[in-house]
Amino acid sequence: MILLNYSNSGGISVAEELHPKLVYFVQKTCTDQWKIRNHHVETYCLVFIQKGSADYQIDGEAVHVEAGDILFIRPGSTRSASTQGMYCTALDFLLPAGEDVQMDQVRHYGNFAGFHWLFQELYYEWLQRKEGYQLKCQAIFALILHQILYGSDGHHNAYINQIKRYVVDHYNEELTLDQLADITGLSSVYCGALFKKVEGQSIHTFISRVRMNQAMMLLRNGEYTVSEVAEKVGFKDVYYFSNSFKKFAGISPSAYKKRPK
Repeated sequence: MILLNYSNSGGISVAEELHPKLVYFVQKTCTDQWKIRNHHVETYCLVFIQKGSADYQIDGEAVHVEAGDILFIRPGSTRSASTQGMYCTALDFLLPAGEDVQMDQVRHYGNFAGFHWLFQELYYEWLQRKEGYQLKCQAIFALILHQILYGSDGHHNAYINQIKRYVVDHYNEELTLDQLADITGLSSVYCGALFKKVEGQSIHTFISRVRMNQAMMLLRNGEYTVSEVAEKVGFKDVYYFSNSFKKFAGISPSAYKKRPK
C-alpha cells in the first residue's frame, strides 16, 4: 500500500494554501476481505479502478465500477463498498468554500496509460520527501485533475501524449506526419485526424508552436544570433524562420531579441 497523508502540524506552508488541495493518496490491492461500511465522506474523492471491480453504495444508490472506471464522490456523501478483488488508486482533495467540480459520478476512462507516470511521480515525491515535496505533489495532482476534466479518453490520450512528448524532445529535428504516425502505429491519415480532433490543432501547427515558443526563450536569453536560434529549433532557412516567427509573435525575431527583458 502506498499512502500519502498531509499533516497540518508545523505551521502553514505554501502547499497548504494551494487549491485544489490534495489531502490523501493511496494505491492498494483490495481483496474480498476489504469493506467500507457507512463511511461519511468529508472530501472530494476520486477512485481509479485499475484492475478488478467493486460495488459501492453512495447515499443508498448502488454503483458498480470496473477496470477503466473513475469513481467521483462528493463531500457529505455516505459510502459503503465491497469487492471480489481490485487494484485502485484513490485521491481525496479539498476546494475552497463556494467552489465545486462538475463531474459524472462514474466515468469510463479506459486505459489509464496517461496517468501512470503521474502516479509514479506522486509516489516518488512522497517517498523522498525532499524540500518542497508537498508543492510538487500538489502540482502533480493538478495535472491529474486537469487530465480528467479536460482530456479525452485514455485510449486516444496515450497516442496523443506519445506524439507530443516526441515532438517536445525532437523539435529541432525534421518531423513529418508519417514519422509520428509510425511511432504510434497508426495510419498517417488517422493519426492526423485524431490529433486535430483531440487537440483542436493540426500536428504541423503543434510542431510550429513548440518551435516558436522555444525560439522565443532562446532569443530572450540573448546568447544566440537569429540564425543560430533558427538552426537550434529545426529551421534550415533563416528567412523562412523569420517569416514564421513574425506570423506567430507579431514581431520579427531580431526585434523580439532587442526588446527589454
